[in-house]
Amino acid sequence: MAVSLASVRSGALIVLLLGIPLMLLRNTAQDPHRMSGFDRAVRRIGGPLEAAVSYSAGMLGAVFERWVLQARVQDANEDLSSENRELKRQLRDLVTLREENHQLRRALQMRDRVAEDMIPAERVGVDQSPVFRVINIRIDRGNRYAAPGMAVLAPDGVVGRVDKAFDDYSDVLLITDPRSKIAVEVARSRAQGILIGEDEDLCIVDVSKDYEVDEGDLVQTSGVDELFPKGHPVGKVLRVEQLVGDQQRLYVLPAVRFDRVDVVWVVLAPAPRPDPAAGTEPGDVKARGLQPIN
Repeated sequence: MAVSLASVRSGALIVLLLGIPLMLLRNTAQDPHRMSGFDRAVRRIGGPLEAAVSYSAGMLGAVFERWVLQARVQDANEDLSSENRELKRQLRDLVTLREENHQLRRALQMRDRVAEDMIPAERVGVDQSPVFRVINIRIDRGNRYAAPGMAVLAPDGVVGRVDKAFDDYSDVLLITDPRSKIAVEVARSRAQGILIGEDEDLCIVDVSKDYEVDEGDLVQTSGVDELFPKGHPVGKVLRVEQLVGDQQRLYVLPAVRFDRVDVVWVVLAPAPRPDPAAGTEPGDVKARGLQPIN
């Protein structure tokens, strides 16, 4: 059976690789005083080689250890990142719940601050008008409770009025709708006018120039129209424009952010009028029948 040259080379290489460690091991175990010339030559050559092998092994071990540590750090970093994302999600949920809780608290506190007979309602939808740049909100109160024309309020101020009432819900016409008209007054100067919707977030009202009006003045309901209770915030004056004649136009920013309204109040009936006789002590009631003898 013929032996190939490649097989001879492979066998010689294996013998050489196995023989070098054996010679170095044998040389290390011998007594230095009884070593032959060949052993001294092997030690002289094998010392640097052994040092190089030891250094290489140390470097490889350090690299491997560093790789293992990096892998562990990467795994720990991924776990921390996942935990961080979960905590951020929970924090967002808590912020949302806190905001909803705050809105609900304000809505409930409004029941104690307003004398009118009201019923709460939740916003269930938003309708965008295809003709005007306005929005209408939809509440979860139908014609069993609500009727067209009823005022709709929020803790921040006036929202609008019920436009249409159906079986299970009602459409609310916002004060920014061009069809909306509300009797208002400037709280500081008592200048009165009719507030008309102008845009998605703007209303206008014309008042007499006899009254001083400044930017930032509060505009509130006057109660003249007998639809909206008196004294509820409507918005703030953004700009004052002097018109030809005796009128000035006020551009009003609504007090209510309609895109953030969740709970509103529908005014079912106005507040009862104060009793003029309330607080007065009744006079002495004269006795009827027999009178004492003087």
